Amino acid sequence: MSATTPVSTRPVQSAASPWRSVGLWMSALLIAYLFFNVLRATADPAGFAASFGIPLANPGDDAFVLVYAIRTLFLGLFGLALLVRRSYAALALFLLVATVMPIGDALLVWQRGGEPATIARHIAITGIVLLTWFLTSRWVSRASAAGA
Repeated sequence: MSATTPVSTRPVQSAASPWRSVGLWMSALLIAYLFFNVLRATADPAGFAASFGIPLANPGDDAFVLVYAIRTLFLGLFGLALLVRRSYAALALFLLVATVMPIGDALLVWQRGGEPATIARHIAITGIVLLTWFLTSRWVSRASAAGA
């Protein structure tokens, strides 16, 4: 056996494509969902507030819905930047921290006497974000171990 002959006959694995990760696809879909909510909130603030579970007392008082849209636009752009820059570990952390939002949304709607189905939807979104975090962080761990 020469010095250049590999010791193992097992093929060397190259770094897995991130797009083979269900978590990264789910991350991309969640980011798209954020942008979709920005469009919905700016196009019809009163309708968005009602679908969110906190209808406006006066449809003309839509400033806070537009504040929501601006902040959601920032979060979507930040998540997109992490995805485009391939900062997958940071994206996973972003997803974990982002669970504060749908948990807070569910609590706020519940506190305001919102419909149980709307509260359940916010809780389901929390579950989806947590699943996305789990799958993304698992892929990051595996990709790091494969690269090590």
